[in-house]
Amino acid sequence: MSTPQPLLILTQDDLLAERWQALSSSPIRALDIHGLETWRKAGHRLVVIDLGSRLGGALPLWTHQAWRENATGLAILATSSRPDDDEGLAVLNAGASGYCHSHAPVDNLRQALDVIDSGELWVGRALLSRLLRLVDSRLPRAGLADWARPLTEREREVAHHAAVGESNVAIAGALGITERTVKAHLKAIFEKLEVADRLQLALRVHGVR
Repeated sequence: MSTPQPLLILTQDDLLAERWQALSSSPIRALDIHGLETWRKAGHRLVVIDLGSRLGGALPLWTHQAWRENATGLAILATSSRPDDDEGLAVLNAGASGYCHSHAPVDNLRQALDVIDSGELWVGRALLSRLLRLVDSRLPRAGLADWARPLTEREREVAHHAAVGESNVAIAGALGITERTVKAHLKAIFEKLEVADRLQLALRVHGVR
């Protein structure tokens, strides 16, 4: 099912634009990065953009003035035919809400749009791990009273490992427990701390929310 939200499609690739038409019941296509400003001023917010298109000249799209001035008022799913973690970090830092492959399955793109439309981030596992490690390296840890009080000692250990981007397998190995037990602890942690995913958990652990 397509999203009921109006969707701005930004690409110069006709085949890609045709494919993305199925993402929304109200898709609008633009061929220039300045379409972001028009879209925001019209009161819309959902955008899927092809970073490979020369929509704003030779410079990366996220460095363009039209992006910088309008990204904070939009929910942008940035896509690339050759996804790269460094590029992903750059576009997220510039205000995009998601980053994925341009030719990801349409159902996956719909899911990504639903996620960013709800105010969350959409990124791949490898990029998420890098984001979490950046959070861990740059932000001070909160005290026990700020986030850990509702958790058991084991849940606190699992939370710390998850908050720096470690996989369930890695956490299980580090703590000498099964992967299934890690999943059970994470489920309990998410419920107790009222967070939806590992990124929100990392922000809570480091005192950001």
